[in-house]
Amino acid sequence: MISFVHLHRSKLLPVLFAAVCCTAESRGQAPVADSPAVRSLWKKPAHFPAGADSLRFSTVRELPYTYTGQLLDGRIAGVSVMRASGEPGVAPMPVIRGLSMPLGQAADQYANRPLYVVNGIPLIRNDHPYALALKDHDFTDIGSGIDVAELIDMENVQELHVLRGPEAVAMYGTRAAGGAIVITTRNPELGRYHLGLNVYGGVAAKPQVKTLNGFYQRDFLLPFYRQYANTNQWANFPVYLADSTQNVYFGPANWDDMYYKNAIQHGVGLNITGGSQRANFRFGVGEHTENGVADATSLKKYNVFYDMNIIPVEGLNIHTYIQMFTARRDRNRSLTERLAEEEYITDQQSPLSPNKAYLGRYYGLLNDGTERNIANSIQGMLDVGIRLYKGLEFHSQFSIDYNDNDRDLFVPAALNDNNSFNSYFTGVSRRVRMNNYLTWDKAFRGGHQFSFQLGQSMEEDQMKYDYIRGWRGPSDFIKIIQVDPSDNEWVTHEKSLVYTFKDFMKQRTFSFYGNVGYTFDRLNVLLALRNDGTSLFGNGYWWAFSPVVSAGYDVKRAGEGSGAVRSLKLHAKVGRTAVMPSADYFGYGPYFTVDAGFAGAMKVSTYNSMATLNMPFTRGYTGGGIRWPYNDHLDIGMQMGLFRNWNLELNLYTRTGRNLLAQVPVDAAYGFSSKTINGMDVNNKGIELQLQGKLPLSSSLTWTTSLALAYNTNKVLELPYNSGKDLSHTGGRTSIEYGIRHLETGRPMDQYWLLQNEGIYRTDDEVPTVNGKKMTYNGIALKAGDPRWKDVNGDGAITDADRVMEGHTIAPLRGGWNNTFQYRKWTMDLSFSFAAGNHLLNGDAANRFNFANREGASSLDGVKEITFWQLNNNLDKYPRYNPWSLVNPYQTNQDLWLEKASWLKLQAFTLRHELAGYGFVKKTGLRKLQVYATAMNLFTLTPYKGGDPSLMSFTGIHYGVSQPLPRTFTIGINADL
Repeated sequence: MISFVHLHRSKLLPVLFAAVCCTAESRGQAPVADSPAVRSLWKKPAHFPAGADSLRFSTVRELPYTYTGQLLDGRIAGVSVMRASGEPGVAPMPVIRGLSMPLGQAADQYANRPLYVVNGIPLIRNDHPYALALKDHDFTDIGSGIDVAELIDMENVQELHVLRGPEAVAMYGTRAAGGAIVITTRNPELGRYHLGLNVYGGVAAKPQVKTLNGFYQRDFLLPFYRQYANTNQWANFPVYLADSTQNVYFGPANWDDMYYKNAIQHGVGLNITGGSQRANFRFGVGEHTENGVADATSLKKYNVFYDMNIIPVEGLNIHTYIQMFTARRDRNRSLTERLAEEEYITDQQSPLSPNKAYLGRYYGLLNDGTERNIANSIQGMLDVGIRLYKGLEFHSQFSIDYNDNDRDLFVPAALNDNNSFNSYFTGVSRRVRMNNYLTWDKAFRGGHQFSFQLGQSMEEDQMKYDYIRGWRGPSDFIKIIQVDPSDNEWVTHEKSLVYTFKDFMKQRTFSFYGNVGYTFDRLNVLLALRNDGTSLFGNGYWWAFSPVVSAGYDVKRAGEGSGAVRSLKLHAKVGRTAVMPSADYFGYGPYFTVDAGFAGAMKVSTYNSMATLNMPFTRGYTGGGIRWPYNDHLDIGMQMGLFRNWNLELNLYTRTGRNLLAQVPVDAAYGFSSKTINGMDVNNKGIELQLQGKLPLSSSLTWTTSLALAYNTNKVLELPYNSGKDLSHTGGRTSIEYGIRHLETGRPMDQYWLLQNEGIYRTDDEVPTVNGKKMTYNGIALKAGDPRWKDVNGDGAITDADRVMEGHTIAPLRGGWNNTFQYRKWTMDLSFSFAAGNHLLNGDAANRFNFANREGASSLDGVKEITFWQLNNNLDKYPRYNPWSLVNPYQTNQDLWLEKASWLKLQAFTLRHELAGYGFVKKTGLRKLQVYATAMNLFTLTPYKGGDPSLMSFTGIHYGVSQPLPRTFTIGINADL
């Protein structure tokens, strides 16, 4: 099977990059049983990979998923999905073939994300790293947090493709350096009008948790106090635990009755299609509601789509596509996220009550506030195709992608130490794109075939936001901000307590591309050349050239001879592809920011309504001469048909990111924390395997199974200045602090940097003496009750030099096992996903033991969520250090908290029954009538004891406060008339 299909002709043409794979049918996934459909050739490029990286929707349409990443997990080899929470509206982040660059800060997630493409429209995101510069705490997206790029309307999707290698950039440009997820929608059908309906409903079951009250926390603390506390420390014993007769903290621990609830899920999709060969269409509407089982969270999504094809005269094809989304999110009401948004830390001496009688009063105050999170999106494309001559076609495409992202928050004064808080955020993104290309296919005598494509595209992106926040309004009845900058009198808020932020970014990208394909007998070769220029870079560095070459050879074709190997095809790809930066503050040298504030409120853009700007002292500056980063690719593999119904695909790849951007320290005399320069090299290499087969278990029962496996390793090859890449700086830099991550050359970029824990010093005499001095930690003498950390370098002092690289935040081995059992008109699907080799730092346990530094702290460290009263860990296995020791014995970055976090999850179970063949259904005229039942997230097997390890943030620290992925049970009907 040739893996790339030319979409402008009925015959198969040369492979693009020979990406190798089999179609969905060969994997045992039945194609959608539709009536004859118009082939909307414009939805994908002239040469496009179809194969093992493709997912047909016929077997997953019944799953009540909201985001694309949920579908990809465990179904396509080479895709790892990261999700921080099971909360509705929190989108998973797919990562293709490992990390493109280290995850040192929240903004780095954008550089690792793939590009989303819908019907040839590269989507612009509604979240962007430039807005994160506004916040001191950037662990959540500013704005609604709804990722419209990943919202998916299941009823409108025909296929989903994942481009993992250099072909992504060759087809969609440098924004696809992290891979591309390409979605093609269902085509219109010919003939009389047909109606399609899919409706489902069900329930998400609340989790069963072990709740705690003040008795547990008091009994946990008292042994530490009795063993180590002095008089002053006893005097600071938590006040809320001092009186066990009061019910606020020592009453019933029934807070979970208010926090966790069974949640109704429902959705409906309706579409109509029909028409003639000359003019046809598909129109549909849909609604999907995902209610969370915790904290009254939910996501409501509404969509409309319209797809039309017109052939006014022979040889002229006009296609239009429009899709619109609107989404509403009820987000979590956690203290941490609210206080991070406010940048105001309330008194944390008394946590939330575990007794619902008292907790209800707190929720009543929350309900007096306002929280609105809205996202809207519209994409549209017009494609005009003209057949100029036999085999020669011209296409001109115009597309626009617009979205907005809004959040409106009001917190009443009673929750904020009598200081009310207002904030409004509106972000708008728009992309306008023109794409023109010419294709020519020519067959010569002797079996030689050529295909040519020459094209040019232009994109203009505009992104802006308006953000305002203010404190201490006149009353809780006035929930808006209004000031008069021309007058000293304030309308609703004092001017000195109102801050406004605005930003605007415009980027233009101009591209030229061309492909030349050649096929002869068993050989196919293709050369793809691309030149992209962008305004993100400064003068002289605008353009980047991306060449890619692929070749494939059919060693044995199906039907040739006999034996266990039915067919065998080899392929290889090599290329260098440029990498588009995720923000615009690199290309033009020094930039200005709003770091003009003071401790506790560093981001101040206005003061008394007067604009303020400053140099980016805390974030680091960017000098001139920033150049394009790029990736070097090499892929080799094979596609093998085995026996009668089995297919094996194997890919080996290496991808080296070169000239990547990194922040390096600078002389403190300049006032800046760091400088951004080129010069970091990282490598990902791995193997991807997919095995598909179909087994007849009896005359009526068949079993189709698919195993997807991917193993990936990464390594930091070079750091800036390490090999003198920047001619003004030479040296041998072998390590660097990159945000929260410590990087070392020769080591993986997703490891933790930890002290090794070897127990506890029971007495002062057990502390080693080196050169007549007691061992120290950062200059502080170790004593009885302190950790016994390993002195790796043997110098008698525990410092950062004794930390070692351990574990992996990203699982090296990811995969899934998907099964379909077919018995007459009954079908059962079982989908498993798994991860192995990853680790988590148990931040939940670390925080509970580190009470001496966190209890009542006037920072986010002092915050106790309501889930503080939930037991997630076995705390008896940890040593009892002196929590008041100056060496910070319960710090998170030590292997005391490092745990294996491999997991196996039964992701989905579906049972469906086709009723269309029964006599009573035939009389209705229905082409299809299917009833189905689905169960999601039935169980997770893992050695990790702190919760669900599949839910993790980019930090790799599991704090136990994220909302769970619930068990969800739905039933539905899928009908076509």
